[in-house]
Amino acid sequence: MLERLEIHHYALIEDSAIEFPEGFSVITGETGAGKSIILGALSLMLGEKTEVQSIRSGCDSATVSASFHIAKQMGAHLAAYLAKEELELEDDTLVVSRTIKSNGRSSISIQGRLATRSELSLITSELLDISAQRDHQSLLSTSHQLSVLDAFGSCEAEKAAYKRAYEQYQNLKSELESTKAQVEAAKRELDYLGYAVDEIEKINPKPAEDEEIASQVQLIASFEHIHEALSQAVSLLHGNEQGLSTIASLYQVKTQLALASKADSSLQVLGERLESASIEIEDIYESVRDYLNGMTYSEAELDRLQSRLAQLQRLKKKYGPNLEAVHSFLKQSKEKLSLSEQGEIVLSKLEKQIKLAYEKLMQEALLLQDKRKKTALLLSREVETKLRTLGMKEAVFAIAFSQTSPTSNGIDEVSFQICANPGLEMRSIKDVASGGELSRIMLAVKTSLAQSDAVPTLIFDEVDAGIGGSVALSVAEQLKKLASTHQVIVITHLASIASKADHHLVVSKDIRNGMSYSTITAVADGERQKEIARMLSGDDTSQESLGHARKLLEKGN
Repeated sequence: MLERLEIHHYALIEDSAIEFPEGFSVITGETGAGKSIILGALSLMLGEKTEVQSIRSGCDSATVSASFHIAKQMGAHLAAYLAKEELELEDDTLVVSRTIKSNGRSSISIQGRLATRSELSLITSELLDISAQRDHQSLLSTSHQLSVLDAFGSCEAEKAAYKRAYEQYQNLKSELESTKAQVEAAKRELDYLGYAVDEIEKINPKPAEDEEIASQVQLIASFEHIHEALSQAVSLLHGNEQGLSTIASLYQVKTQLALASKADSSLQVLGERLESASIEIEDIYESVRDYLNGMTYSEAELDRLQSRLAQLQRLKKKYGPNLEAVHSFLKQSKEKLSLSEQGEIVLSKLEKQIKLAYEKLMQEALLLQDKRKKTALLLSREVETKLRTLGMKEAVFAIAFSQTSPTSNGIDEVSFQICANPGLEMRSIKDVASGGELSRIMLAVKTSLAQSDAVPTLIFDEVDAGIGGSVALSVAEQLKKLASTHQVIVITHLASIASKADHHLVVSKDIRNGMSYSTITAVADGERQKEIARMLSGDDTSQESLGHARKLLEKGN
């Protein structure tokens, strides 16, 4: 509920802090005293656009802030905002504030954190409802009317069953659209993919084959250089016409060491080592000779290898930077081709599932619709009964239904409609011209929904327009009754309504040093009696007026 409203340098109010207790509060005061300023300040809390002209003359800025006690279950928008901003309520209190600057800029804070106007509006619309200013009457919204109807009829079970069916239907539709897109994409690529798969499979590249062939080509390209080097090595090892070979020279050295070792046995070790070296050199010679004899040069083989390497390079250029990527592309292409081939079967299966899901959805939708229509009759009768007690004796209230395509809320759109006088057509309540008439309709609806309306604070302006006598007393009784389940704040000109309130605020205006000031004062006892007397006759001093005021207050209590 609304606990406190602070207003600084706003319109005629310099500084004011207004406490709003639980129950039924009224705001009264002479015409022009500034009651509408309070309503304007509250409208700012609901996201109303700011106006520089509302800043008090001579000031650079105006600030309005409101404190709400969150005693019951927190609204969905507030809970989501606190979670997003990682904020917590201190002592279950929410503080929202708006500042208007003379340069046209303004700022909004929620719990001390800067916020947007849309965030403010969503959050406070769960806490506060003003009946009089059409922009803030949530009940004028057809979507809210549907929510009200569901709450009044306790349609939770039917709505839950419908939402399960709706989610299943939507999920299948999404899956169908996604599959269609994939199948269509596969069809568009079909020719290309088929060609690519044929090309890759025809060439049939092996892993790392390109690297192996590149090595072979490099080897063949170096044939002459290798052959010349190995031929020279064989000649040096085994000799030629020009001189002794390395092997023959080693044999002579070995012979001389053997002769020397007969004289000095220590040289025998050197001879043995030379023998081992000679054997190793002989083996190397034979290996080089065999390699050289086995060397062949084939121009055709080189052409074959170079042609194969060119094929592999072409595949890599078209389908991947390496053969591993080419193989991956081949696998994906085959999968897409398979999907294209199986796509129609998959789509047909999904379409059958969607048809069944839609039948289930409509079954649940009609059950919910039936519950809503039965609820609408009950709510209409109750609202009509209350309207009669509020002076609209000929009024007819009805809830019109129209069917739509399935949405998350069902297949129903509703419109709260009223015919205030015989012979007139039923009209949507948002089209009702009279502010006072609209306020009474709102009062009748809200009292009918007292147990199901989740907005804790209800503010009424113009609810007393064009009424008096017994009708005014009935309005007061309905407001009093509504205050047993909600915090009710009423701006009124009627003493019969003001006398029923639990709390009374008076707005007054005075002029100091050529400047107008509006002040708000909580009154009780004698001061309240004087205000009621003023409302009755314009005179708060005559004994007759004071006596009449005392009697009204006694009856009200």
